[in-house]
Amino acid sequence: MSAAESPPDSTIVIDSSVLFAMGGPTNEKCQAFERFVRRRNITVRVPQRVAEELGESPDDYGYQRDRLEHAREAGWLESATIDFSIPRVSTVVDKTRHRMQQLSADDVTEDQIEKTDTVLAGLAYQYASNEPRHVTVLVSDRVAHRAIEDVLTAVGVDDRTQVVEGRAFLQRLLSESTEN
Repeated sequence: MSAAESPPDSTIVIDSSVLFAMGGPTNEKCQAFERFVRRRNITVRVPQRVAEELGESPDDYGYQRDRLEHAREAGWLESATIDFSIPRVSTVVDKTRHRMQQLSADDVTEDQIEKTDTVLAGLAYQYASNEPRHVTVLVSDRVAHRAIEDVLTAVGVDDRTQVVEGRAFLQRLLSESTEN
């Protein structure tokens, strides 16, 4: 299934890097993404940890807070809290962290692995295992992409999930919107 085929009434779990790549409300990528999710009635979730970090970011990064706030006010982005009481969610997060460490053993230590990336996998599993919806994870880090995909396949939800390179996805949406 390609990214543009994310089914209606599905869920997208989005990494902050993808949110930032789409720009603010006047940016064409942001507008194309907003049209896409509205047309398909897609729920977009960002990890609560990201939302909290943005809310506490220095004033120099206020534009990032503004992007998050615009998306929330426009009604297409919600904060998501990972629920570790759901069976296997913590296992998925741990396995993702371990897989990321394996994939980047020469580059980073396990302590340096971006915690939010592991939470993306946990949220995808949480939604795919508890809701009858398809879940797409938009992430721009290639190691995280591979690790999340590997773990979701290993835990048996790959038929209800897909992991997509977020920046390329935004570019495709923009190209498709300018063609129409």
